Amino acid sequence: MSDGKKQILIVDDSANDIQILMENLKQDYAVLVATSGARALELAAKTPHPDVILMDVMMPEMDGYQACRRLKDNPDTRDIDVIFVSAHDSTEEKLAGYDAGGSDYVIKPVQPVELLQKIKVAIKNRETYLATAAEKTMAMQAAMTAMSSAGEQGVVLSFMRRSFLVDSVQGLADLIVEATGSYMLENSVQLRGSRELVHASSTGMVSPLEQELLSKLATVGRIRENGARLVLNFGAVSQLIKNMPVDNPDKCGRLRDHLAILIEGAEARLHALDMEQQLARLVVDSNHTLQQIESLQKEQKQTALSIMDNVMIQLQASFLSYGLTDDQEEKLMQVVQTGIDKSLDNFEKGIEIDQQLRGIIERLQQFSGKPGHQGAD
Repeated sequence: MSDGKKQILIVDDSANDIQILMENLKQDYAVLVATSGARALELAAKTPHPDVILMDVMMPEMDGYQACRRLKDNPDTRDIDVIFVSAHDSTEEKLAGYDAGGSDYVIKPVQPVELLQKIKVAIKNRETYLATAAEKTMAMQAAMTAMSSAGEQGVVLSFMRRSFLVDSVQGLADLIVEATGSYMLENSVQLRGSRELVHASSTGMVSPLEQELLSKLATVGRIRENGARLVLNFGAVSQLIKNMPVDNPDKCGRLRDHLAILIEGAEARLHALDMEQQLARLVVDSNHTLQQIESLQKEQKQTALSIMDNVMIQLQASFLSYGLTDDQEEKLMQVVQTGIDKSLDNFEKGIEIDQQLRGIIERLQQFSGKPGHQGAD
């Protein structure tokens, strides 16, 4: 690399496509070029390794998918993000790219802004991966210990118990990934909450291609298997597992059943979280509305009292010009005072209704398990 620039490896057998990519990258990145899959493997293995590889899909002798698999099989190059560049936009092509180990997909003709954005995401993901490699190793060791002591069914029971303590959609997604990882399974999950879309993965990040695939696979049915890949869809929860132990049919069947129960339980907890969030928002909004009503009632009372005082003053000032007797004046004042008293009685009844509403709000707060609020956020 020169000048500390990140290094991009372009793999394409088309000189024209290479030229287009280089024109968009040369200002910000150090660019290497390979015109075949075999040459790409050689360059990627050299130190320093490329930070990102832009891999053409259609190439002679070794296509982009084959080259990517070879890269992922090599411990020295497996952590390099591969972005496929293809003229095809079908789900089948993207699934092939995902299965080969790609992290994203760019459709020809390449849009410069989109390309640069995807490269930035890929570089950030690789940095995150390298920074957390040691932590993931420790987590795997801890998962193996937990697996040996708890057993397969214990994982599901532990998940169910811990899920009730989760208070966020992201926390639930992380717990699903952690529990599934206890079976030594690489997995990604998508939770479609009423207010947010959340992803989590056993690799610590969910690539853009994985996110798109999870959204599309949500419509393929409740349980779908294809080789070592398993897709589970229960309501608003979708999970993609890549390494089911297909060489052990009995274990594979048991894990599939355990995971179905786990994801079904997760979907129920997600629904409960949505309801809790909606109820909490209802409590906040109701308190805010109640405060507005209280303020309006006080303002109306002050206005009404001021109007009544003015009426009494004007009425008393007019008695002389009307030529009324003392008895007539007294009866007229009694009529007016009676009206004022009734008006104040109605206002006090409004306060009683307000207190009843506040009691309902307090019961809602207790039901939702949320602390009281003093107004909207």
